[in-house]
Amino acid sequence: MKASIFSVGLALLALAPLAQGDPVRDRTQGPCFRVNIQNDRVNESTVHQNCNTNYSRTVQAGNQNRAATIQTGEVNNNKVRQYQYDQLKYYDRMRGNPAQGD
Repeated sequence: MKASIFSVGLALLALAPLAQGDPVRDRTQGPCFRVNIQNDRVNESTVHQNCNTNYSRTVQAGNQNRAATIQTGEVNNNKVRQYQYDQLKYYDRMRGNPAQGD
């Protein structure tokens, strides 16, 4: 079994110089996708897309959330969800200590 794995690996290694990659494509002709998920106390997201079709999704959960999206194309689709909470108060509740003023 070890000999067959070794021989297959050696054959693949010998064929590696013959492998070819695709040429670099112009991204403005195809769809562009951007996904941002942020869970910090302060979240900032800036998205710039310049393709025929643009899709952007941003989810932020924190005390301060900011998002800006610029899309230039034939089809532009953007969704932003922001959840505001103070992580320190959340962790206090998880430990069983109620936050002051609640």
